[in-house]
Amino acid sequence: MNDFLLTMSEDMGITRFNDETNDSFIYRLCYSALGQWGLQIARSSSGGAIGTSKHNQTIVLNDLIQRYSELFPNISDKFMNEKDPQNKLSVHIRKTYEETGHLLTDKNNHNRIANYGRSIVFKDSALYFGLPSTSYTVNGLGAFSRPTEYQISVNDFLIRDNLTTEEYLNVQYDIIDFYDRDIDLTELQFFNPLSSNVPSQSWISKIRTNYTIARKSEQGPFYRIIEEPNGTILFADEIIEQQTNILTSYEFRRIYFALKAHYGNPLKATISQIDESYSHLRLRGHLPNREYYFLLLLSWPANNAFDKVNFIIKNEFIPKVTMTLENIGITIEGGNTNA
Repeated sequence: MNDFLLTMSEDMGITRFNDETNDSFIYRLCYSALGQWGLQIARSSSGGAIGTSKHNQTIVLNDLIQRYSELFPNISDKFMNEKDPQNKLSVHIRKTYEETGHLLTDKNNHNRIANYGRSIVFKDSALYFGLPSTSYTVNGLGAFSRPTEYQISVNDFLIRDNLTTEEYLNVQYDIIDFYDRDIDLTELQFFNPLSSNVPSQSWISKIRTNYTIARKSEQGPFYRIIEEPNGTILFADEIIEQQTNILTSYEFRRIYFALKAHYGNPLKATISQIDESYSHLRLRGHLPNREYYFLLLLSWPANNAFDKVNFIIKNEFIPKVTMTLENIGITIEGGNTNA
């Protein structure tokens, strides 16, 4: 390990986990360093103006990604999104910070650090929103320091309601919102909460449960469905807006998780302890953006920067992550779930 990487490791407080390969460790160091550069740029000042344009922020990160790829060619593929080549890591990192309240964007499309002293307290440290003025460590894209006076809960950060999974489902399937509609059932596909497949592959041609979701195609339209005991099918429009990288995107996944939990077949996540410091979190499906961005501030996407189902996470964060996932109907297997 060269001096450059050792300095990065010491500055950010990132240590190897048990039997971690050089490539994996270098990737985690560079991934977190890119995030820190993205925040530092937004804290800079020039000509009396604080912050930087989004364009400049993206250019600087692109240059750094290219430089890291040249220095460490074995990890260069970890910075690319093979499924969506247009989704650049530089923009992905910037948007993550914008959507999670680390950056503020002004009317001129400039970003600056949102240093309000806000933090979420974990066991021995706190996730700081912005950049701490004191010493701090880094996990994934998040900076961790001492707890601040301005503390918020995970639910406050996620802008989540306090409904249990079952309460949420009851609201979504309130009979007063449903009507008999002249819709040909043979043209529809139905979500099967009983399927052992991931939610995106759990669509079939027949209704298997009295509550479900129907669609005409992957692009919609979508409907919430109630099948009454006498066989009558009732419909309510399920509006799914265009999904983007904003915090509240992909909320429709929450209803799929709730349906699976309601019918005793919850989506599962496994936590496998690697050593005394780290664990591997594996999800069986993609999360709504709120929970996904939360994970990005606590952990490292395991296989590449765009991995949405495998994460390397510090053990001290597991209790709050477990609580967060269970709140949307995901069952956790393994790991220390004591809050």
